[in-house]
Amino acid sequence: MDRQWTVAGAAALLSLENVAVLCGLLFRAHTSVVLLGVLLLKFPLCRALLRLRIAAAAILILWESLTMLVALVNLSLAPPAQLALFASASAGSTLIALSLPLFAPQGTE
Repeated sequence: MDRQWTVAGAAALLSLENVAVLCGLLFRAHTSVVLLGVLLLKFPLCRALLRLRIAAAAILILWESLTMLVALVNLSLAPPAQLALFASASAGSTLIALSLPLFAPQGTE
């Protein structure tokens, strides 16, 4: 089964999720510049995922696991925002997990 689409789908979904989180934070009264900077680091990781970098996949799975945790415990988020953040993080992690066979080294012949 061809799973190449899962890499592109994961990168697109995680980038869109990041844009939504950044937009939400920019419209808050007090947003940490450090937090915005950390979130901006996700875009190069998504690009590295498209280049099939296994380290980027591992970091993004960890990132999305933490995002799911934040969505569950952060009560300052509105319930629909919590649900959307949790759903996008779990979908992104699932797409990365489905694409992991593509990261295996190709046999030399």
